[in-house]
Amino acid sequence: MIAIDDAEPFDEIRRELMPATVAAGIPFHVTLLFPFGEPADEARALFADREPFAFELTRVSAWPEVVYLVPEPDGELRACMTALFERFPQWPPYGGINADVIPHATLAEDVDGPAVRDEIERRLAPHLPHRCQARDVSLLERFAPDRWRERERLPLGG
Repeated sequence: MIAIDDAEPFDEIRRELMPATVAAGIPFHVTLLFPFGEPADEARALFADREPFAFELTRVSAWPEVVYLVPEPDGELRACMTALFERFPQWPPYGGINADVIPHATLAEDVDGPAVRDEIERRLAPHLPHRCQARDVSLLERFAPDRWRERERLPLGG
């Protein structure tokens, strides 16, 4: 995952609408691959060959039960995702439930996405676009029931 720095305006929304995720220790981020369970060595080599890149969280969007921020441009995020999917086919993204994985930063889950989207958009308008710099990739691990922590950071560009 690419952890998002300066996430407080977004974490306020997340604490309200997905408190269990925040309490579990999962930071605000753009997922590159979930689930993932390989040793970090191969992933480290994969990311060492990729340069750091920038993107912005530009707007609020929604699916039926999810509200998220859209990262743009998303070409480098998609390239990282594709490289991971190709290198680790035994770990299909999200268990293989979607043919096309859309880069996103989740703000709310298990909600009526279209119904809450406008309110979230109003609250976050002063904070968008939010510039992000991807310098590394974080690997999370579950270390207890409903608890996650960062296992390792893999630098982009070695």
